[in-house]
Formats: sequence, C-alpha cells, structure tokens
Amino acid sequence: SLDVFSIEKACDELSNSVRLRKLFGIVLNIGNRLNTAGQTGQKRKAGAFTIKSLLKLNQAKAFDNKTTFLHYVVLVVQRNSEALLDFKDDLPSVSKADKIYWDQCVSELEEVETQLENVRKLALHEAKANKVVYQLPGKSKRGEEDNDSDDLSIESMSLEDEVALLRSTKVGMFALSAIRKVSQLRERVDTAKDKFVALLEYFGESGDTKMQPHELFEIITTWNFDVARGDVEKLEKAKVRY
Repeated sequence: SLDVFSIEKACDELSNSVRLRKLFGIVLNIGNRLNTAGQTGQKRKAGAFTIKSLLKLNQAKAFDNKTTFLHYVVLVVQRNSEALLDFKDDLPSVSKADKIYWDQCVSELEEVETQLENVRKLALHEAKANKVVYQLPGKSKRGEEDNDSDDLSIESMSLEDEVALLRSTKVGMFALSAIRKVSQLRERVDTAKDKFVALLEYFGESGDTKMQPHELFEIITTWNFDVARGDVEKLEKAKVRY
C-alpha cells in the first residue's frame, strides 16, 4: 500500500512542480533556437520533446567538443532563473518511486483480493455451521438445510444479510475489516493509475505509450542535470581564478 502512495505522490510532485515546468520550457526554447538557427526558410518549431530525450542532452556538443547542450541549458538557467537549478527539491518522492514496479503492485493487490474472497466464503460457511439462521427468499428453512453446498445461498444473499452473517463470527469481523481496507487500497490504485495517465498527457507523451511509472521516474532521477551543473560551476570558478 505504501508503494502505491509513493507512486501517487511522485505523480503529484511532477505535475505540480512549477520549476520543472519552467525548466522544460527553457530546454524546448533553446532547442528550437538551435534547431532553426541559420535557416533561410520558416522551419517549424517543435511544440514538445520526449521525456527520454532528456538523457541525450549531454551528447550534443559545441565546436569545442566539450560544452554540451545541457551545459548551455545550465548556463542560461544560472544567469536568468537560478532558482530553477534546484528543481529536484520539488521532487523528494520521485527518487524513491523509481524502484517501485507498477505491475507488481497490481499483481500483489489482486492476490490479496483473491485470498480475501476465500476468507469471506469460509467465514460465511463457518457462520452457517454455527447455526446462524439465514432464510433464502421464497424458500423454507428445511429446503435450505437440504442444500449443503451453500454456494447458491451465499451468492443469493443481499449485502445487508451477508454483513449481518459475517458479524456473527470473529473471522467474519476480520473479513469485513479486511474487505474495507482492501477496497480503499483498490481505490488508491485506480487513483494512482489515473494520475500517471494524466502525467503522461501533461508531458506530451503519446497516449499509446507503454511507459511504466518507474521508467518515467527513473528518467527524471538519472537525468544528469546536476552533473552538468557541477561542470559549469567548476568552469566558472576556474575563470574567476584565471
């Protein structure tokens, strides 16, 4: 359950970070300027870039074969919007959520739901074995006693009757409590899934992408912005000494 909350929180942090949004805007703006520089015609500017391309920004190098696109981004940010340099302060949960696998979370929840359904049925059978009276609609008590399978009667119960029957035993009370908690967890899983889908749309990723939450979080976590920032700061200090 904590894993699901971590994923949801990471999605919220990425969606709500103003600094990250502004930083991505700078990356896009610089990319468009470099891409259209020297063009005689009206070359169309890009409206977005893929999240995965963040990891490639340190590959494009200037004429000195040292300064990269990412270095230039850091320089621009440093001189115009220095507060954006610490954008990762807005994302404390992302570095934890990149190690959580969504499919595993869902699989574990489904396993719990399956086991809980078995407990529910066992609790209902135990309550009947303890001679808790339950009358099927339109059937006599004797007719019900002749039916030893209990499956039909269990499936035919109203929610109110089932709850009353479960409350008659300790295992039934446990089942009711567990059902409530698992139901709440299922709602959180669905909410986290919706938030991740919305996050992909927010970043302009294709609707048919198969990117998993941990993959997106890992890109943000491993983006070597801080490395480029360190390179730029060392270069600036060297210039001052010189």
